[in-house]
Amino acid sequence: MILLEVPFAEKETAKSLGARWNPTEKKWYIPDDLLTEIDKFNRWLPNSNNQTQSLIGSVELSLERVAISANDKEVGIPLSSLMIRIQQAIKTSIADFIWVIAEVANINESRGHYYFELAETLEDGQQLASCRAMIWQSNTKVLEKFSSATVSEIAVGQKLLLLVEPTFHEKFGFSLVIQDIDPSYTLGELEAKVQAIRKQLINEKLYDKNKQFELPKEFFRLAVISPADAAGLGDFRADADLLVKEGLCEFKYFYSAFQGEKVEQEMQAAFSAFMSLHEANKFDALIIIRGGGAKLDLQPLNSYQLAKAIAQMNLPVMTGIGHERDITLLDEVSAVKFDTPSKVIAMILRVILASAQQAKQDWFYIEKYSQIFVQNQKQLISEINQTITQASKTIIQQQRQNIVPLIMKVEQQSAIALNNQKNNIKQLDNTVKLQITSQLKSQKEQLNHFNKTIISMPVSILERAKSQLKQLISFILSSGVDSQLNRGFAMVFDDNKKPLTTAKKTKQQQNFTIKFKDGVLKAKPN
Repeated sequence: MILLEVPFAEKETAKSLGARWNPTEKKWYIPDDLLTEIDKFNRWLPNSNNQTQSLIGSVELSLERVAISANDKEVGIPLSSLMIRIQQAIKTSIADFIWVIAEVANINESRGHYYFELAETLEDGQQLASCRAMIWQSNTKVLEKFSSATVSEIAVGQKLLLLVEPTFHEKFGFSLVIQDIDPSYTLGELEAKVQAIRKQLINEKLYDKNKQFELPKEFFRLAVISPADAAGLGDFRADADLLVKEGLCEFKYFYSAFQGEKVEQEMQAAFSAFMSLHEANKFDALIIIRGGGAKLDLQPLNSYQLAKAIAQMNLPVMTGIGHERDITLLDEVSAVKFDTPSKVIAMILRVILASAQQAKQDWFYIEKYSQIFVQNQKQLISEINQTITQASKTIIQQQRQNIVPLIMKVEQQSAIALNNQKNNIKQLDNTVKLQITSQLKSQKEQLNHFNKTIISMPVSILERAKSQLKQLISFILSSGVDSQLNRGFAMVFDDNKKPLTTAKKTKQQQNFTIKFKDGVLKAKPN
């Protein structure tokens, strides 16, 4: 892809000629299908691109000559001959090494050689170009140089600035032989990405949001996110398990990758699991730790989504990623950042120890002043007891003098009340006797009336039943066949003397009999 230096005022002109906009580079470029018309873009070509243009023109001219010479023959030339001519044309046209910016799409090692798949993609993932490349075993020192400068190995997804030699093999096709790698470009690219995410967090007022939470004065329940096999986790748990054993603090562990392609996915899952438990039973803080590692290994932690999730936590987040010099975005947005996991647990130990020491001092203070208070209360109670005893004796003596006339008065009033109640009881007794006698008389009269009724009622019921029975017998006798025939009704039978009750059944008979009160008639259906 050939980039163009198009002033803003001339962008419409370049666009009308077929130039396209590259949002990644923020520049216009010449599409591949217009490389043969590169002359019309000369005014916007930079110096380096002018050289590339002349090289590409030479290659195209050589390829054009190859095609012409092939077309001049009626039979044609072998494919290998064509490939060799193309190889010679590339060697003739591109004699020098070229610095190329590309992203590592894949990397493999075989017998000391390293094979790459390089690519160029837009922000939306659309691939603009791809190419094979390799580093021969004799030149692997460039990898050591890169690792030493970046403290990391080359990984898929990294964007690199490569010094390459374009080559064309008649059997394996086009590829690039990597001669050198500029580590400063990769580090600068990563830092620019971090800067962009940091700016976005600041604009969204998320960058300092978690820092508003103060660390608790005491720790009782803590959540920890860490790689399952991290060395830093072992150091952390060496002290944390002692706190758990003594019943001083509870730790809940969640596990996630901290490097590689699955960092964001696994850490988001760990956040989700943590929040589910936090909503049910609150934690005092969230701790994110891992051991030391390469500088570029930290890059997956510089994720906008992860930083945003930490910033929006509703409790303080403490980080101990394991780097004193290199700080990730997770460190920046957390409430408190520590250099190592050991320093995180050391701080927790200090807080718990300080809290325990303060509690011990408070206990001694309470115990001391409780003893003084108890002694004072005992003395006060003794004095109050003496006062109460003396006052009680005086009151009892006074009450005894006051009770004697009251007792005499109560006895007199009780005798009078007793006589009155006796008179009332006599009157009530006479009244009750009169009422009972009257009620007994009335009940006797009612019983006599009921007795007469009971004696006469069955006779009357029997008479009515006999009359009703006679009526029912007369009705039953009048409901017989002959009675119905006498009333003008007729009955229809088949040849087997079975009654026919419907017209449908009667039509199905060849002959049938109609019985009247004075005889029978034979008949046939129409």
